[in-house]
Amino acid sequence: FFDGLCEMTFPYDFFARQGIHDMLEHGGNKILPVIPELIIPIKNALSLRNRQVICVTLKVLQHLVVSADMVGEALVPYYRQILPVLNIFKSMNEPGICY
Repeated sequence: FFDGLCEMTFPYDFFARQGIHDMLEHGGNKILPVIPELIIPIKNALSLRNRQVICVTLKVLQHLVVSADMVGEALVPYYRQILPVLNIFKSMNEPGICY
């Protein structure tokens, strides 16, 4: 489902996002061990640099962090892969900068 974060076509985008949120809602202690496998799809979605995809991915990251204990801490080693794209997105939203 996380590979579907890159989807922008209905109904594929809906199914991917709904599947992610359902899994995070009911995954419990099974979420933490798969964090390393989720980083590449998250990074790929952020790398599209599409505002809609970035916003959806950020919401998924928020849900991921609160879905189980220690998930936020488990993401720390992957900040170098995730944060640079977010910095570009932040720069795109600064007033006075045109892209």
